[in-house]
Amino acid sequence: MPPLIAEVIAIGDELTTGYRLDTNSRWISQQLCDLGISVMYHSTVGDDLDANTNIFSVAVKRADVIVCTGGLGPTADDLTRQAIATMAGVELEMHEDQLQHLEAFFARRGRTMTPSNKIQASFPKGAMVIPNPEGTAPGIEFKTRHTDTPATIFALPGVPAEMKQMWTATVERKLKELTGDTSVIHHHVIRCFGSGESHIESLLPNLVKRGCDPLVGITASGGTISLRLTTRAESVERCLEKMSDTQTTIESILGDLVFGYNDDLLESVVAAQLRDANETLAIYDEGLNGDVAAMLLRSGGSITGSAMQGSGQLLNKEQVITKAQSLLDQSGIDRALVIGELDRSEEAIANGKSNFSVALVCYDRAPVAEAFSFSGHSATRQAIACKRVLNFLRLQQRRKPA
Repeated sequence: MPPLIAEVIAIGDELTTGYRLDTNSRWISQQLCDLGISVMYHSTVGDDLDANTNIFSVAVKRADVIVCTGGLGPTADDLTRQAIATMAGVELEMHEDQLQHLEAFFARRGRTMTPSNKIQASFPKGAMVIPNPEGTAPGIEFKTRHTDTPATIFALPGVPAEMKQMWTATVERKLKELTGDTSVIHHHVIRCFGSGESHIESLLPNLVKRGCDPLVGITASGGTISLRLTTRAESVERCLEKMSDTQTTIESILGDLVFGYNDDLLESVVAAQLRDANETLAIYDEGLNGDVAAMLLRSGGSITGSAMQGSGQLLNKEQVITKAQSLLDQSGIDRALVIGELDRSEEAIANGKSNFSVALVCYDRAPVAEAFSFSGHSATRQAIACKRVLNFLRLQQRRKPA
């Protein structure tokens, strides 16, 4: 049986105008994918009845499952129930049990229910109620019968806490019934740094392609490359077994480019290295404003550091080693890192001359230094430069003592 196709719809003027970020659709899409349902469409629509009706009319023709959030409140701009009814050519009907639930909800809180709240007990004819135990907006489950390929609509409130509670209590079970599949889908992410997305993909030509099991997807964000392994089996343990050979192959090919898994960050990996070795790192930073030290501190690394105003001299690798050795001797601790000054002018960046040197000196191994470029998009240069330093530290921490 081919996977069900899903569309996720977010409803509300606050979303179409950009006043609020739509986090519901992202979360719902993740849940659908974990159930083996293929999310092919995302739609966002404002609070207009004709627009809402049109969105649903299109969705039921191209998707098996439609999950929408928003528009279930009691006010005039809450139009989801009416849009579904209009799309399907049915009337709204009052559910007396839901009306009683609403009245009891307000009574428990010592509040008077306004007449407008009664609309929340109205549902398109033929719809089923998705209970909302802690809110006034019950959800709607509606199966279309006027199209050649019937679709199921799940309409949920826009309040994330209520939506997620209702998903877990009701919608997830309903979707499992629709798929008829009791297996699980598991994801495992291999995180890499030090090479570009296209180069890493070229190293894995027979793995990053459609039709593989496990499926390997590749994404890039802020210089970090993530390889997402996905497979389906009767249990998580069996999924991990199916992924094992592919993961081993990727790790053997990419080697030191792999720095972690799933939610690992470069700074958390380096901080863990320092903790495991019971070592403290001193950082003298002329070029990156103390950001590397701050990132490591937030991740629990034992760091002493400072951001210094540059001397105006761009230090070469030999000079930063000398500074790092002096810092190590003065501090009496395990590791000393010096980040040299850099030229941040647009002219230097454009000409590829905005470079900075980094040195690490340790009491138990030979000093090492490397030069990095300060390059890329203006919005990400600083973050990627910090990651280059962190990756340098990660690799040096793996060196064996002399």
